[in-house]
Amino acid sequence: MIGRGLGATYRLQLNGLGFAAAADLVPLLHDLGVEVCYVSPVTRARAGSTHGYDVVDPTVLDPALGTEAEFEALLRELAAHEMRLLVDIVPNHLAASTENPWFADVLRHGRDSAYAAVFDIDWPQHGGKLLLPVLGQPLPDVLAAGEIAIDEAAVAARYFDHAFPLDPQHPPSPGEEVAAVLHRQHYQLAEWRVANQQLNYRRFFDINDLIGVRQEDPAVFAQMHSLVLRLASDDGVAGLRVDHVDGLRDPGSYLEQLRTAVGERPAIVVEKVLERDERLPGWPVDGTTGYEFAADAIGLFVDPAGADQVARTIATATGDGRSFEERAVAAKRAALTALFPHQLDEVVYAFAAAISEPVDHSALSAAVLELTARLPVYRTYRRAEEPMSAADRRWVGRAVRAARGSLPSAAERALAAVAAVITGPLPADGTAWLAVADWQQLSSPATAKGVEDTALYDAGRPLAAADVGADPDRPAVEPPEFHARMRDRQRRASRALNATSTHDSKRSEDVRCRLAALSEIPDAWESALRELSRLACTGNDDSVRPDAADQRYVFETLVGAWPLDGNPDADFLARITTHLTKAAREAKRHSSWLDPDEAYESALQNLAERVVDGHPAGLRRTVQRIVTEIECAGGTNSLAAAVLKATAPGVPDVYQGCDRWAFNLVDPDNRRPVDWAAHRASLAGLPELSDDADHSAEVAELLAGWRDGRVKQHVVRQSLLARRSLPRLFGDGRYLPLDVAGDYGSSVVAFARRRRDQWAVTIVPRLTRPLTRPGEFPIGDRWGNTAVKLPAGAPSRFRNRLTGREVGVTRGRWALADVLPDLPVAVLVNG
Repeated sequence: MIGRGLGATYRLQLNGLGFAAAADLVPLLHDLGVEVCYVSPVTRARAGSTHGYDVVDPTVLDPALGTEAEFEALLRELAAHEMRLLVDIVPNHLAASTENPWFADVLRHGRDSAYAAVFDIDWPQHGGKLLLPVLGQPLPDVLAAGEIAIDEAAVAARYFDHAFPLDPQHPPSPGEEVAAVLHRQHYQLAEWRVANQQLNYRRFFDINDLIGVRQEDPAVFAQMHSLVLRLASDDGVAGLRVDHVDGLRDPGSYLEQLRTAVGERPAIVVEKVLERDERLPGWPVDGTTGYEFAADAIGLFVDPAGADQVARTIATATGDGRSFEERAVAAKRAALTALFPHQLDEVVYAFAAAISEPVDHSALSAAVLELTARLPVYRTYRRAEEPMSAADRRWVGRAVRAARGSLPSAAERALAAVAAVITGPLPADGTAWLAVADWQQLSSPATAKGVEDTALYDAGRPLAAADVGADPDRPAVEPPEFHARMRDRQRRASRALNATSTHDSKRSEDVRCRLAALSEIPDAWESALRELSRLACTGNDDSVRPDAADQRYVFETLVGAWPLDGNPDADFLARITTHLTKAAREAKRHSSWLDPDEAYESALQNLAERVVDGHPAGLRRTVQRIVTEIECAGGTNSLAAAVLKATAPGVPDVYQGCDRWAFNLVDPDNRRPVDWAAHRASLAGLPELSDDADHSAEVAELLAGWRDGRVKQHVVRQSLLARRSLPRLFGDGRYLPLDVAGDYGSSVVAFARRRRDQWAVTIVPRLTRPLTRPGEFPIGDRWGNTAVKLPAGAPSRFRNRLTGREVGVTRGRWALADVLPDLPVAVLVNG
């Protein structure tokens, strides 16, 4: 293992909060059991940034977040509470903005700029000019309209809010034509629509104003990391979270360079989406940010038979029976041809140069397109001069076999030639390495845009598993698979983050946990959907109506996010309609970001408004009926997820606000301000558990009033405190799956963590429909004869860290009725 590792983390979005306010929250976080404050990027971002990933100067702290003194005060406050900081860093890209002094210098001086090598620009294109696709119309039309003016005082060309610096070596002459001045610059202004076909710099996905950075150049690494290395040298900084590591040309080399630069102490976790059967390469890091854990944990609460039934009814209702994999492949093809055609062409030309025999260009293009679309992971990690890993060979082999059946013979031959290059020798100075490196850097954005930003919004499957890192075709995780994956996690990734919500999640853990409960009532859910669809047409004379798939998306979204008090207000409706607009544009079936259909989007918004306003009344009543039927099951799932992430192998990670109920949707919804005063007040009223007192009655009261969120905050807090008090047990202890017997054994997941004579046992419910009615929690006698078996050598007495109740072991087993009398989850520790 490298470094000290991390303690339990709590993610804060600093934009809109800042260093001083974050410092004020440290006592709250400490009282919650948090050990590491995990923050969004601290480097200077564009003015008004809502997230911090559009960095304009990586060498300084963002003044919008506070001063250097305020940042130091945050570190001191953390240290006073024996806490540390985890900092998010952005190595893949910078903002392509004149607020960025490096980028502005490149605009002034072109290839002669001291910062030209920082950016991933293909200078030979466009006559050595940098294409800037920022205009609303083609350049001749903009010039004809007089929308660009030369500001001689500022030595800039002004276009609305843009001010593009001019080459100081060739200043404009008085009265000179604007077109002539622009012709001499090191950039070429163009209409925004041409970016996908003509852009000559690498973007972050398809975002024109985020430009790729060449971290493969050691000098660029040094320029980009001066502040990062200073922060990492501070003992108050626990580690670094590396954003979008797959975007880099050679992630492995970058991470080796980063580890060498920061030393062994700081933790490094990488944002990396792992597919279900994928493992992290052997990088010198502590693990991932935890998308895979969220998929494993929340998958426990999905009934596989129910989810399959719902998928079949979706296919019947929509007339689209494609699997999610088929949808994802189609969406990746569309992304490659619509968003990345220029980059795809460059890869094709690179492979043509690397293939020894002549090959038809169109056949080669078809082969590369299909191979990339069929790759079942985000990318491979082949490096120059090194043999291909067994994992990468397996992924490429699967993609080749899948692609082969859909290509004509000429393209099949081209595919074989491409595969031979990818799997063959890669001399560092050869054309083969250039082709493979370009291809690997293409497949990641193609997958991100095709899967995350398209197919997950048109999944054809229950939405509980339509999220980053999950597989909608395999939404359920049965206990044996969960145990196997956790044992593997203990061996390989015990210092990775255990996330259940992140700033990139499509839905928060509470929404997903509630929606997972729909898989337990597929018949009732389908009946409700038919009723909702019928009512949606009643009295609705709109000329445009959402199709069957989008109607279901609207209704499922409303059920998942519906407020616990049953009174959706105007703010709730605004959040929903904003989300539905984004979802429609991401799905790209009736609308898109490039070509929005406002009439169709209005139809989606109107449908949500009719439900919320109750016109007709049956719409709202039906949604509320379904929510009432599953809300306790959803709450139980959320409590279980909180306990799992605190006690399973890995480092628990809480997203801001999710220590209480948080029914958030995808960003920007999940970046809304948190009512911290409410969190403080709630925490202050929770019972203070001592080592030798039974607080079961107080905890039972929390469960009775579960809607106020205090019971979740209590479970999160006590689980994290248990982990904080026993770091070696939960960090290094063995993972032991426990057998469960009795009528409801399949509705329980139980495991022990053991290190020498220390034991901790986790017990959580799943799929509790067989033993509860709507409005009930699975506690006490509802468990009947169900019992957890303990292995030989286990202690005879444990105390539940969530309630304070002492529990004895009888003949090597616990009756769940005795272990879960007041709360549906338990963390039991001996001694």
